[in-house]
Amino acid sequence: MRQNFTVKAILRTDKKRKDKTCPINYRVTIDKKTIKLPSGEFTEENNWNASAGLIKGSKSSITNSLLDSDVARIKDFLREQRSLGNTLSTDMVKNYFSKTSTDDFATVFDEFSKRKFSEIKESTQKHYLFIRKSVIEFKPNLKVQDIDTKFIEQLDEFIRKTSKRGVSDTGMFNRHKNMKTFVLYLLKNKLLTTNPYDDFKAPKCRQKFGHITTIELEAIRELDLSNCTNQNGLALTIDMFLFACYTGLRYSDVRNLKWANVINMQYLNLETQKTSKEGNIPLTRLAKKILMRYKVYRTENVFPSRTNECLNRNLKVIATMCEIKKVVTFHMGRHTFATILANANVNPFHIAQLMTHSNMKQTMTYVNSSVTALGKSLENIKAFN
Repeated sequence: MRQNFTVKAILRTDKKRKDKTCPINYRVTIDKKTIKLPSGEFTEENNWNASAGLIKGSKSSITNSLLDSDVARIKDFLREQRSLGNTLSTDMVKNYFSKTSTDDFATVFDEFSKRKFSEIKESTQKHYLFIRKSVIEFKPNLKVQDIDTKFIEQLDEFIRKTSKRGVSDTGMFNRHKNMKTFVLYLLKNKLLTTNPYDDFKAPKCRQKFGHITTIELEAIRELDLSNCTNQNGLALTIDMFLFACYTGLRYSDVRNLKWANVINMQYLNLETQKTSKEGNIPLTRLAKKILMRYKVYRTENVFPSRTNECLNRNLKVIATMCEIKKVVTFHMGRHTFATILANANVNPFHIAQLMTHSNMKQTMTYVNSSVTALGKSLENIKAFN
């Protein structure tokens, strides 16, 4: 007889702690017999979505991703056991889930994540969670000692084939970068004896830091949107993008910019989202002009909320309307800011300060020296002329 089972994350309100948080458990039911397994996560009762079995908010948040992944892992284990003809039992699940051996990929990766995530931003944490999810989808019951060069090659192929939008070599370079970090953790803790990446030909990062020219910048600034159906959305995208070009801010910093960060309409004082570095960025006339258009709304944030994906979609439309023959992305605003400063012979150390870089190597990565700028530098050298 086919055995039925259900697995769901639940909140144990009967186990409320002094800080008013409750433990999150995994409830596994097999033929009406139930067992509850601790997840190690806690949250307040009013922050729990009982029907979804998740914490309220984004489904892609760190905790929700881990909960979803563990539920999927238990289900995969039970399906595998059922397909092998084994009798399912709650004791079987308990032994599988609560084992403390260091050979289970998901168990070890979660331990690695607890340490790693305390050092990195949430935006970076998502990349590691993607690797975790990909590995579990590819090999649900993977043992860490089975991570060899052949596995890495197969994982590379799996990610490329299962991606709906396709993954470039640059994208795969970043995926492998995260996986390499985990592998180094395994080697450090003697959970692996050899590095599988020693014999793996990793894709190269071919990312180029593009920018737009001052002529293209002016074309975007002067674009007539009067006949556009999405006039308001495109206008907001242009303002946010131009503001990035005038200040060098990343998307995350423009999105989260608050009026409290605008000091006397003279400069910005903010802690950057990516690096947590504090910076003071003087406001130019055109940057102030954009701010004044939004000051009348009296909101906490300067700009209305827009996703990076939405802004980039709009920028493709805007670039076409301006006859710009390149793929314009929001992050190009930051590169444009640095490139314009570099071409104007601004002191590189000042550029580094304006971009809140920790070292000059970062600055030189963003600064794109054009042939024209290089030519002008040589014109002033008498020995060459």
